[in-house]
Amino acid sequence: MMKIGLVGLPNAGKSSFFNVLTKANAKVELYPYTTIDKNVGTVIVPDERLQIIGNIIKPKVLTPATIEFIDIAGLVKGAHQGEGLGNKFLADIREVDLMLHIIRDFEDETIPHIYNTIDPIRDLEIVETELGLADLDIIKKNTETLRKKADNPEEKHRLAILDYIESQLIKGLFSISIEQADRQMLKDLNLFAMKPVIYTFNCSDKNRTDMSNLTSLKNKDTFLFSALLEQSLDGFEDNEKSEMRQSLGLASDGISGIVEACFKKLNLIRFYTIKGDESRAWSIPQGTHIVDAAAKIHSDMATGFIKAEVIAFSELQKIGNYHNAKETGHVLIEGKNYIVKDGDVILIKFSAH
Repeated sequence: MMKIGLVGLPNAGKSSFFNVLTKANAKVELYPYTTIDKNVGTVIVPDERLQIIGNIIKPKVLTPATIEFIDIAGLVKGAHQGEGLGNKFLADIREVDLMLHIIRDFEDETIPHIYNTIDPIRDLEIVETELGLADLDIIKKNTETLRKKADNPEEKHRLAILDYIESQLIKGLFSISIEQADRQMLKDLNLFAMKPVIYTFNCSDKNRTDMSNLTSLKNKDTFLFSALLEQSLDGFEDNEKSEMRQSLGLASDGISGIVEACFKKLNLIRFYTIKGDESRAWSIPQGTHIVDAAAKIHSDMATGFIKAEVIAFSELQKIGNYHNAKETGHVLIEGKNYIVKDGDVILIKFSAH
C-alpha cells in the first residue's frame, strides 16, 4: 500500500487534518512534540465509478481502494542535526511515497506558533531546508565513496546524477525532476528531494496570505483547506459542504479532493474486479501489466494466469449489464502482456496449483 506522510512544523494542523481524514482521534495538543509516535490511518479513495459498478453488478460487498496516511512529528530548525525530534522525524518520513506538506495560514491566539508569527512561505522554506540539508548529508557520503572507486559507466552515471541533485539543493531548489530510470537507480537512498509533494495550506477565513504571485509555488501542487471548518461539517450534505468551502475561497471538494490529488500525484490508476460476492477497486501504478495486477489480488492468479476478461468502465456503464456486454462482444480477452488501463473492469481466469 502506498504511504503518504503529513509533514510540517508543529501546530500547523497536521494532527487535526489526520483526525478529520481518518476519524482516528489522534492526540492533539498545543505544544510542539505531541506526535512523538507516528499515527497511521488507512483512508478510502473517493470513487464514484465503484458505486456505479455496484449498482450494475449488485454484489453483497463493495470494497474501495485505500491509501495509508501517516501523521509524523513536527520538525524545527536544526532537525537535520537532530534538533527537536529531528532524527525520528527524518527516519519516519523517509519511509513514505509522497509528502503532504501541511502549512499553517491561520491566526489563533490559543494555538501558539513555534516562531510566533504566521508566515506560510517562511515555514515552508524551513521544512524544505531541513529536508534538503539531510539529503545533502547522504549525498556527500555517497559521492565521497564513488569518487574514490567509480570505475564503470553505471557508477560514473550515479555520481553525475548525485552531483546534479546536490547542485540543485545548494541553490535552494526542492522536488527535483530527473529521468525515471535515474530515480530508480537512486531509489535505495530514499532522498526527500525526489519524493512527490503536495502543498496543503491550512487556512482561516480571514487574514489569509495572498499566494497567487509567489514564485516559490509556481508549477507546484497546492491546496487550500481549513481543518477547523472540516471538523464542523459533519452532518451537512455534500453540496452544502462545497458551498461553505467555496464561500471561504477554499477547494470545494475539501479533504476528499486532497486524497484524490495524492492518488493522482503517485501516478496510480484503479481497476475493478467483480468476481463472486465482492466488487472491488484496486490501485496500481500506471503502466502495470495484467499479470502484475493479478498478483496484487492473489499470487495464485499471477502464477496460474490464463487470460483476462476486460471491459472499460465507460462501456459497462453505457450497456448497464455485464452479461449483455459480454454477449455483444464488448468484453475483450487479453493475455499476460496487456497493460491495465484506468477504469478497467477485469475478471481473471487462472489455473489453481
